[in-house]
Amino acid sequence: MRRSKSKSNSSARSRSKQSKAAPLVSLDAIRASLRSEKLGDLPISPDDVERLTHAVSIRHENAIRIRRDRTVDFPVETRPVPWYPQAVRYQQDVSYAHTELPNDQGGYRPSKTIDYAAGDFYLQDAGSLLALAAASADTHELSGKTVLDLCAAPGGKASGVLEAIDQSGPVGDRGRGFLLANETIGSRIAPLAYNLARTGSDRYAITNLDPDTLADRLPGVFDVVLVDAPCSGQAMMARGKQSATSVSESQIATNVARQQRILRAADRLLVPGGRLIYSTCTFAVAENEEQVQFLIDDLDYLSTPVQRLVAHASPLSEASYRLWPHRDECAGSFAACLNKRESDAAEAEHRRSDLWERSKNAATAPSDATEQLPFLFASATMWYQPRDWIIDGFPHDAPAWTSEEYVLGPEIAHRTGTTWKPSHAAALRHPHLLDAERTELDDHAAWMYLSGEAIPTAVRGWQIVEHNNRPLGWMKGDGRIGKNHLPTHARVHR
Repeated sequence: MRRSKSKSNSSARSRSKQSKAAPLVSLDAIRASLRSEKLGDLPISPDDVERLTHAVSIRHENAIRIRRDRTVDFPVETRPVPWYPQAVRYQQDVSYAHTELPNDQGGYRPSKTIDYAAGDFYLQDAGSLLALAAASADTHELSGKTVLDLCAAPGGKASGVLEAIDQSGPVGDRGRGFLLANETIGSRIAPLAYNLARTGSDRYAITNLDPDTLADRLPGVFDVVLVDAPCSGQAMMARGKQSATSVSESQIATNVARQQRILRAADRLLVPGGRLIYSTCTFAVAENEEQVQFLIDDLDYLSTPVQRLVAHASPLSEASYRLWPHRDECAGSFAACLNKRESDAAEAEHRRSDLWERSKNAATAPSDATEQLPFLFASATMWYQPRDWIIDGFPHDAPAWTSEEYVLGPEIAHRTGTTWKPSHAAALRHPHLLDAERTELDDHAAWMYLSGEAIPTAVRGWQIVEHNNRPLGWMKGDGRIGKNHLPTHARVHR
C-alpha cells in the first residue's frame, strides 16, 4: 500500500481549495439542467438540488492517483479517496512553502513537481475514479486480462487499467494481459499515447476506429470492455467543457441513441461471460440507469454488484453507482458493472485464440536504426513500423491483431531525415524492458533537465536521465555536456 507523509500540526490543515472564479455557466443554466425530468425518480429533495446546483458550478481539486509500482511521500497531508484508496486528496496548506516552488505560488501544486514529471501519479477528478473502482483496477482482478477501453482519451482510466493488467498476479496462457485503447477523435490520440507511455508498460496499442468498425474486426476478443460514453456532461459544466445546450432534452435523446449504438458494439467485442463497465459524467437518468436497463432488457446482460461501492449505490438500478458533487467532493459521475451471459463459449475462445496467435507481420527493425541505436533493439520484442519514420516495440506475446489495427503503440524510435533517435516513450519504459545507459541526477540537476537545459556529463552517447531511479527522459552526451532531448510538452517549469 502506498503511504503518504502527513504533517503533525493539525492546525495547519485546511480544506482542499476550490476555484473562486465565477462559474463559466450560469447558476440558472445549471439549475435548469437539473430539472426533475432529467433526474427522474432519484430521491433528491429541492434543497439537495440547490446544493447540487452550487456544487456543479465549482471546479473541484483533482485527486492524485498513485502509480501502482511507486511510493510517494507527499509534502502535504493527504487522505484516501473512499471509493478508490489507490488515489488520495491533498489538504492544501496556505502556509506551505516547499523548496520546489516559489513562495508566491500559493501552495502545493502536484503538477509542478519532480514526482509528477517522473510519472509517480496521475491527476484526475475523483469522480472519474468510480469507473476504475467498478473495474477493480486497484486489485489483481485485471491481471492477465485482455481489456478494451472503447472511448479512451485522454487516458485517465486507460492508464489505470494498463497498470492493473501489467502487475503481478494470476497469469493465464496469454501472458500478462493487453490493453487496446480506442479513440474515435484523432486530435485526442497524442495525449492518450503520452499518458499510456507514462505507465512504463509496453502492453498496449491505440486504435482510431468507430466502435462498429472495431467490433466487425475484433468480435468476441476482450475479457473486459470499458465504455466511458459521450454524454450530456453536466458534471463538466464548471470546467467549461459543456454548455447549457448540451443538456437539453433533444441533446439527451441524441446521446441516448449514440450510447446504445456504442453499447451494442461493446457487446459484440466482449467474450461470453465478459465484463462491461459503463460510465458517464452526467446526472441524467436516461443516460445512466435507463441505459443499464437497456443492457439487461435488450442485450440480456446480468447486473454485477460491486460490494466496495455499496455506499454509492443508485436506488434505481442494481450494480449502478453515483457520485454527487455536493456529497462526494468531485465533479460527479456514474458507473455500472454488468456481465455478458455465457453462451457459445468454446466457439468464442477458438475464434479468439486464432486472433491471438503471434502476428505473421512482425518485422525486424530497419538495419540503419539497429546500427544507430543498438541498445534499443536488444530485448526480445516485436517491431512494427506504422509509418516510415516511427518504430514501435510491442511485447513478444502481443496479439496478432495488433499490427493490423493499431495507429499508435509503445513508440521506441523516430527518424529525423536519415537519423534515428530514441523516442521519449522508450525512456519511460520499465527498466527491465530497455537496457540503456542511465545517469542519476540530484534535485537541482533534475530541475535543470525538466526545464529543458543541458546537463554536464562525462558520458558520451544516448543516456536515460533519472531521478531517484525514476526515468525522466533522454539526453545525448559529448563527453562534456548532455544535450537535452526532453519534449516540450513534458517539460516542467517551477
